[in-house]
Amino acid sequence: MDTLSEAARSLFRLHVERMGKIDVTDDNREACRELEAAGLVMNSRPFVGNQLYSLTRAGYELKLELLACQKEAV
Repeated sequence: MDTLSEAARSLFRLHVERMGKIDVTDDNREACRELEAAGLVMNSRPFVGNQLYSLTRAGYELKLELLACQKEAV
């Protein structure tokens, strides 16, 4: 995750907090594509309506790490 831009890291954290309920807009589209290129999310609806990104296995594992770190900080 260190190689991702700050925008992509923030979007990934938001994706985890909202359990994937993120609207893809022109403002966050590049960050979504960056997360996809990093293998953390995949586009679940590439051809129909609004895009929807789901966590990949690597993204899910990173999610668990983030949640564990948050739990330790509390």
